[in-house]
Amino acid sequence: MVRTSAVQSIAEILRADIQQNYKPDDLLQNERLIAERLGVSRNTVREALIHLEAFGIIEKTQRGPRVCAPSVRAVFHVMDQYFDRSLKTCLDLLNFRRMIDIGALSQVVKHITDADVQTLEGHVVQMQRSLTAREDALADYAFHNEIVRISGNHVLETLYKVLSHTLVFYMEIGKSNPVNREKTFDDHRAIITALRGRSLEAAIKAFSEHYNYSEQSVRAVFEKAAPQIAGTDGRQQEGR
Repeated sequence: MVRTSAVQSIAEILRADIQQNYKPDDLLQNERLIAERLGVSRNTVREALIHLEAFGIIEKTQRGPRVCAPSVRAVFHVMDQYFDRSLKTCLDLLNFRRMIDIGALSQVVKHITDADVQTLEGHVVQMQRSLTAREDALADYAFHNEIVRISGNHVLETLYKVLSHTLVFYMEIGKSNPVNREKTFDDHRAIITALRGRSLEAAIKAFSEHYNYSEQSVRAVFEKAAPQIAGTDGRQQEGR
């Protein structure tokens, strides 16, 4: 407890010092000088700097700790680790994506260019060429991330990028069943067709159908896994 309090205390001192005396891209003193100035060990300073780095206040460079520009990314990085692997969370994230994509469509239709359409087509090609569910999920994420980027909403774009690890993980769950592949490709092609025609109505319809099918697929994966988990638990109990 004493160690944790010392690290937190130094972290708060450094945070206040950065806020008052530094600007983005400024370099802090090295660990030794900070330790001497504050009268603590280098290990305590090192842990405090790790704490500040986790919250996006500084970043490590070869020249020493550098002050970062203010960003909402760190907040969501901290939040990201608390998602579990339940069906409820999977469906919540699916609906989170649904609300973002469909909510952004009016701006997407307004701003999309022919070059953007080609980029989206390229992501679908990557999905088709993927050899694993992971590769497929990464290409799928890139497709939807591009939709958010086209919308021009910087906050949504930042949020979507920050949660990339979690979103890709849950996309991969739905892609664990190869039966879904062709339908998923068709859904994305329908989205592209609607956006190429700059039709908001058609785009909403295509996205809604895509997410409805995605929800069915995710539920099917969990339902299929449930008996296997139960069977494994039963075997374990019998062996006790």
